[in-house]
Order: sequence, then C-alpha cells, then structure tokens
Amino acid sequence: MNEDTRYEAVRSRDGRFDGEFFFAVETTGIYCRPSCPAVTPKRHNVRYFTTAAAAQGAGFRACRRCRP
Repeated sequence: MNEDTRYEAVRSRDGRFDGEFFFAVETTGIYCRPSCPAVTPKRHNVRYFTTAAAAQGAGFRACRRCRP
C-alpha cells in the first residue's frame, strides 16, 4: 500500500483500513486509526506506522478521540 492510498483512507475516514495501519501527525504528536473523526491533517505532516506500538515507540501518543 502506497502513501497516496493511505492518505486517501485517512482523508475519507475509511474504517476498512482500521488495523491495517496507523497514522501520526508530526505537528501534534498524536497517532490515530484511519477512521478517526478528528480534523484531517495536512499531508506533509503525516507519518504512517504498521502498529500502534511502533507509533508510540517513535514518540507519539494515542488520540483521545478514537482511542486506538
């Protein structure tokens, strides 16, 4: 899966991708699942991770809105 597909899943809040990957927002330090109802971040601020543990290991904290 490429970054374009992942960002499109985040932008459309597609729940089918939950568990496939997590995304983190560099400006806020938060990671979420693709179907999170929060405001969609700008593309250049997003990083992708295969697991929530990987996102936490990179220094991000869980989103309080979707609680992955």
